[in-house]
Amino acid sequence: MSERAAGAAAADIEALAAENQRLTKTVRALMKRAERDIDHQADAFTLFQTAAKLEEAIRVRTKELENVNRRLTHELDVRQQIEEALRQAKEQAEQADKLKSKFLAAASHDLRQPLSSALLFLEAIKGTDLPEKERGFLNKTKVALGSLNNLLVSLLDITKLDSGMIDPHISHFNLAEVLDPLADEYMELSESSSLALKYVRSSAVVRSDRHLLETVIRNLVTNAIRYTPAGKVLIGCRRLPQKVKICVYDTGIGIPPAELKRIFEAYYQSSTPGITQATGMGLGLSIVDRVAALLSLELRVMSEPGKGSMFAVDVPLGDARKIIEAPHLNASADALRDRVVVVVDDSPDVLNSMKANIERWGCRGIFVADASQALVELISLDLEPDVIISDYHLADGDNGLSVIEQIRREFSDDVYSVLMTSDVDPKIQKLAVRKGHTYMTKPLNLAKLRALISQA
Repeated sequence: MSERAAGAAAADIEALAAENQRLTKTVRALMKRAERDIDHQADAFTLFQTAAKLEEAIRVRTKELENVNRRLTHELDVRQQIEEALRQAKEQAEQADKLKSKFLAAASHDLRQPLSSALLFLEAIKGTDLPEKERGFLNKTKVALGSLNNLLVSLLDITKLDSGMIDPHISHFNLAEVLDPLADEYMELSESSSLALKYVRSSAVVRSDRHLLETVIRNLVTNAIRYTPAGKVLIGCRRLPQKVKICVYDTGIGIPPAELKRIFEAYYQSSTPGITQATGMGLGLSIVDRVAALLSLELRVMSEPGKGSMFAVDVPLGDARKIIEAPHLNASADALRDRVVVVVDDSPDVLNSMKANIERWGCRGIFVADASQALVELISLDLEPDVIISDYHLADGDNGLSVIEQIRREFSDDVYSVLMTSDVDPKIQKLAVRKGHTYMTKPLNLAKLRALISQA
């Protein structure tokens, strides 16, 4: 039953209840009238006539009252059936939503594993001498895999927003710490296209959730690149009173005025000619809108068809005195040389791709599927680990937290540890941080991993 049907049934019940009250009052009034008339009548015949009339009137009204009560009982039964149907429909919808989230979490893990391996292999190949043509193919492959990863991340982000799994962590930080890595990443990707990306660095300190703000800017830049087949994209900032305006300009196809109100709807994609090459599901700007609302950030958009667009987000200024300094992640070749790095993962592809990169950095690597194999190799080679990197989900129900604990127990509780995973469950991250491990999601940021190994 629909909610509209339930509302109509409720209205019918209210009307019948009102009719019931009216008829009950009528019967009572007739009874009082009968008693009053009998008290005032003198002869028996008049009393008989009055009584007969009143008896007929009461009989008619009583019959009407019985009919109303019968209909009222029926309507109440119908209403109970409607309420039960609505309850069952709600339960089914909630169950379907749980199954959807569970499926996306499982799909995330299964899809991100091979994606992570592919990107790691590409990174390993990047360090070799390749002819210019092959290097171009390599860059195009990396762009394609990067697009696939962005689609997957968008799906996961919208799922977390739908389920209320996102809990903002507000802090003060240098805006450049978010924008610099993003600009470097997109400049590298734009090298293989006819697009020019320019970035104007900012020295501003802001107050927001670092990760969620990165999600907003990443989606804005991705959207600008997607709808700019050829031309320029500019990332820059402007200081306002108590705020910093982060802007993303493009010289793309622009947005028709009629579509400006719809671009932030989930799965909406512009029908403007010239974007057939664009990929995506229309989730990027929807994620931007919802995350901005979650962080109470103001979104601005201006666009002119055929000339380009400007998307901006206003972020509160922060206090430099309240910045919690993060370690500078600069990896030196000398610091990496001969570092003993243990990598535990039950995927041979992940182990092989990690091996290709870690050994290229000059480290001594132990690449195994479980803690027992790691201990056997370390002891037989008379090595002590400097870094332990373990996947969270392992074969036979084992997990990375247990693996790290076993290896540390044999050597030292101070061994630096990294827990990597394709699982987006926030509980895993909280558990890893609580136990003193660095948490990284797949596909791994190799530059960050390299720096962490260097400074372990």
